[in-house]
Amino acid sequence: MAGGPVESSGEDQGGMGGALTMAPSGPPARRAQLPPDEPAWGGFHAMDLLVTAALRWRLLLLAALLPAFAGLGLAFTVSPRFPATAILLVQTARDASSAADITGIGPNVVSVEVLKVTRAEAEILSSPQVLRTALLSAPPGAIMAEQTTTEGTEFDRAVEELGEALRWELEPGSNLLRVTLTLPDRARALRGLEAILAAYFDRRALLAGDDGARLLATEHEQAMARIRSVDERIRATREGAGVLDIPQDIQLANTRREELMQRENRAREALATARAQLAAAEQQLSGQPPRVLAFSDTTNLRNNDDSRNQLNRLLAERAHMAAQYAPDWPGLRDLDRRIATQRALVMQEAGANFTTTREVRNPAQELLVNRAVTSRLEMETLAGQLTEVTRQREEAERRGQALLVAEVTLRDLQRERESLEAIARQLATREAALRLGEEARRQARAGVRLIQPPTVPVHGRSLKRVIAAGGVVLGLGLAAGLALLLTLTRRTAATVDEAVRALRLPALARFGTLAGGKADLSPDPRMEDLASLLGDARVDGLRPAAIQLVGAAKGDGRAELARALAVTLAQREGGRIALVDLLGDGREHLAALGSSPQVADRQPGEILMLPTVLPRLFVSFEAAESNLASPRASYERAALYMERMRRVFETIIIIAPDEPESYALRRVAAVVDANLLVVRGERTGMGHARRARDAVLEAGGALLGLAYTGFRQVLPRRLQGWS
Repeated sequence: MAGGPVESSGEDQGGMGGALTMAPSGPPARRAQLPPDEPAWGGFHAMDLLVTAALRWRLLLLAALLPAFAGLGLAFTVSPRFPATAILLVQTARDASSAADITGIGPNVVSVEVLKVTRAEAEILSSPQVLRTALLSAPPGAIMAEQTTTEGTEFDRAVEELGEALRWELEPGSNLLRVTLTLPDRARALRGLEAILAAYFDRRALLAGDDGARLLATEHEQAMARIRSVDERIRATREGAGVLDIPQDIQLANTRREELMQRENRAREALATARAQLAAAEQQLSGQPPRVLAFSDTTNLRNNDDSRNQLNRLLAERAHMAAQYAPDWPGLRDLDRRIATQRALVMQEAGANFTTTREVRNPAQELLVNRAVTSRLEMETLAGQLTEVTRQREEAERRGQALLVAEVTLRDLQRERESLEAIARQLATREAALRLGEEARRQARAGVRLIQPPTVPVHGRSLKRVIAAGGVVLGLGLAAGLALLLTLTRRTAATVDEAVRALRLPALARFGTLAGGKADLSPDPRMEDLASLLGDARVDGLRPAAIQLVGAAKGDGRAELARALAVTLAQREGGRIALVDLLGDGREHLAALGSSPQVADRQPGEILMLPTVLPRLFVSFEAAESNLASPRASYERAALYMERMRRVFETIIIIAPDEPESYALRRVAAVVDANLLVVRGERTGMGHARRARDAVLEAGGALLGLAYTGFRQVLPRRLQGWS
């Protein structure tokens, strides 16, 4: 890399590697004031919703389409519903509003009282008791398709669904009551409303009747309940004893017991017979010898002895040879020697005798052993059979005893049921007679009349359009609510206007992507504008020579922004430009500018400024370890150091560290001429940015405004102009 460390031109140049030192001076006066209290986000703006919609349009579109598609899908599956309608006329006997009092004695019924009576009749009509009676009057599933039983939780759920499907309306200014039952099936709707009206009239007749019929009906129900209880006990007794026909079961049990007793006796006899046979066989077996003589043979021949045969063969062979050859033939002499030897052997063995004796197993003993084994096996089999037959006999006896007890219990229960049935029959007869009398008395003054029987339209009402429209509206509402929630919970600024409102600071510049590497040396019009703005700015009437770029979080681009700004200033006419990096060691900037660090000796706490390819641009090396950023150095030393650098460099660009609340940042913010807050779009949290802003202002530093990095056109320019 060309160039070397820059040295100061002041009086004291004792620092190594271009380090600057001078006499201490006091801290500068506070040159900025804290902004007034404002909400954490700087207030809610309508354009924030559009920004959120532009950023999260996929999620919002999904939130809007899911309910819409769900509504459309549900609309295709919803079947039409058929409303069964009936109209009732509610009267109050002689005092009905349609019959005026002509005697002048009885009071007339005013419309308010008629409305109360009509509403009371409607409440009776829609009561759970009436609905239960209506469902019980029809077979399961005849009214409500989901009903399969007449009791339990499923039946209660069917009653609730029937009550939800039933609606009643009061005609304004009249005593008409319109009742509507809406169900998916036309036949079920008509059948259900007819059953409800029938149950309602029965319930109303029961409520309007005398206490005598009601009491008899209650007693009859209690008697029937007791009969059902007795029937349940009879059934439980029959199931517990396994009884179908008690006399026949007792007869079968007795027959079974007698048969088992006979089998047990026969098994005992067979077992005794087997024992006797076994004892006789064992007695006979004890007197039998184990073996008997089969035969005895005596001979003088040994087994496999062929001496005589061999002699005969030799004699025959000599006779044959003598007929063929001369007497002095050597072969005949040899045969003679062999014949003499064989004769001597036969004569030697002629006096030996051999005896053979054979004994075999006694067949009688084997027969007796087989007989004993057979008897023993038969005894074991008969013993097992006798045990099983004895168990079955005992079980049959217990079964007989249980049947006798069940017979007594069933006889008592049957007598009790007969007496209860007679009582219930009498109560039913008396209750029917008394009810007929009460009905005859009520017919004289009917309170409610059915003026329109239940009718159902041929074509039902379909909710497909309503459900589809509801799904669309729900999707739009969900998307709007989600957009509002995302806007309220978003803590980053996606546009420059949001950053300005949140921080109450002017936006001095905005940048998209800052080019890296050697592309930093190319001119950038936006960076030229920022450099000119900083050059024209005045703090306490003076041009800011030392400017610190403060960030709120990592990755906000302040290092690239500071390097590009320093390059832009170095390419202009003027003095030296210093880039002091308190965030890193400076290697990144030197590499981006095409240079490499050449480390020289320096004193502790000094800043080493290294030249770059630009003649007037110098970059610090390991400035974070200097007295300017070290918390161990005093404020006077930091101010002295900054004053020394102002004498050497025309403009000083300082990159602040990541800790905005650290004392080193506060001290540097106080000793520099101006501070510039760097905010990264859609990444920097506004809470962190506010804390960095407050840290600079509380330290007494001058804050010019903010620089927005990572800028992109979130909204179209037309919409952005509305904000």
